[in-house]
Amino acid sequence: MKRLIYTAFMLLTFVSCDQWFDVEPKGEGTSGNGLFNNEVSFRDYMNGIYADLRSRDLYGGNLTLGGVEFLAQTFVPYTGAEAWTRMDFNSDMARTIARKAYGGLYAVIYRCNDLLRQFDRNPDVEFVSGSREMMMAETRALRAFLHFELLRLFSPAYAVDASASFVPWIGSVDGPAVTMTSAELLDRILSELDAALVQLEACDPVVTGVGYDDMSLLGTSPADRCWKLNYYAVAVVKARALMFRGAQSDCREASTLLGSVIEKGGYEFVRTVSDSDYSFSREFIFALPSDEKGFCALSEELFGPSGKGVVLSSQISLDDLSSDDRRRGWIDGDNTMRTKFAPTSKIDLWETAPAIPMVKLGEVYLLAAEAAAKSGDLVSGISRFNNFMTERNSASMVLAQDASLDQLMEAVDLQYRYEFMGEGVRFHFCKRLDKTITAFDGSQISEVGKKYLPIVQ
Repeated sequence: MKRLIYTAFMLLTFVSCDQWFDVEPKGEGTSGNGLFNNEVSFRDYMNGIYADLRSRDLYGGNLTLGGVEFLAQTFVPYTGAEAWTRMDFNSDMARTIARKAYGGLYAVIYRCNDLLRQFDRNPDVEFVSGSREMMMAETRALRAFLHFELLRLFSPAYAVDASASFVPWIGSVDGPAVTMTSAELLDRILSELDAALVQLEACDPVVTGVGYDDMSLLGTSPADRCWKLNYYAVAVVKARALMFRGAQSDCREASTLLGSVIEKGGYEFVRTVSDSDYSFSREFIFALPSDEKGFCALSEELFGPSGKGVVLSSQISLDDLSSDDRRRGWIDGDNTMRTKFAPTSKIDLWETAPAIPMVKLGEVYLLAAEAAAKSGDLVSGISRFNNFMTERNSASMVLAQDASLDQLMEAVDLQYRYEFMGEGVRFHFCKRLDKTITAFDGSQISEVGKKYLPIVQ
């Protein structure tokens, strides 16, 4: 897996990300200005869908480093972002972020539905055997993933209110939005992910090891499936959704799924210094290739000497990490996180900018630890956590085998704080569990599970 991911990054030196992500297909059938008469046409359109996700309004900014990460109290906010950071979702900043995220995510869902419509409308287009099925399953999985993201952002946590009805399911270009409760929507999301997993297991190159195109068309070879919502990424997304619901049976199923990713995926942790790849790219299960500047530019805007002057919260301390833990390198001498996504944070050999992490190996282990423990197998949960700490060069932080569930969850929470710095992940963890969060200024933010972004027209 290490070799495959490095090969995928090497492609960036020969083909620019913007060339990969043409937003309209080329050919002789139409969807808007697009054309569909060959497999490349469909692949171009799919690449454009992923390009939309890396915008500043979505995962290239607001839903990760530039917005949601502040809710986890990682940073002391810049002037004007204080209300947002305290989770005042009626503030002007919150309403702006919410409006752009809601519209942006549904716009991408529309394009997923449009692509699926084109598959139905063009059954005679020839595909390499298995490629059509892979792309259709991937598109359905991406549509389900985006509905789940909307559910996490725009509804209360499932454990707090499963009857809320704020996020509709949109399953076609022409059909109506279907109003559902959170419980009903989550059932639909899980059903869609299940169906996608069955198909992807049979035809995804990341599972089969067999690609579909000798020209390395993005997303069709085992090496570059990390840039797409591949089989293993879908498995992790399903585990997220199961843990969001949180019944013991859900935890048991999530534990099995995550164990399969660990045992069969072939992914490896970064244990030693590897050039200047501070974002640990080889641990990515699914990532979005950043544009020419991407997170580098955003990192400089936040942390750079001429930027907004954002520094790490006092809740972030290097003393919480073992001396050999490579994540210590993310924090620079000025108490900022500039190093992780700085322009120098790249694989020097191929001059690639840091990607936008969407699903990482660390989450697999931490979620697996929680899932096993909450399914009734605390010993296995502790073992998963301890394996993770060993892989992070932090063997001194392993838990005793007789640790309690509370002790495990406290340790997991601490690792969420460090493992996903700048990625917008810990807020969703805290919200799912309805944790009280200590704000950057020492105040307490309670009932986090009840907080959700407003739907702004």
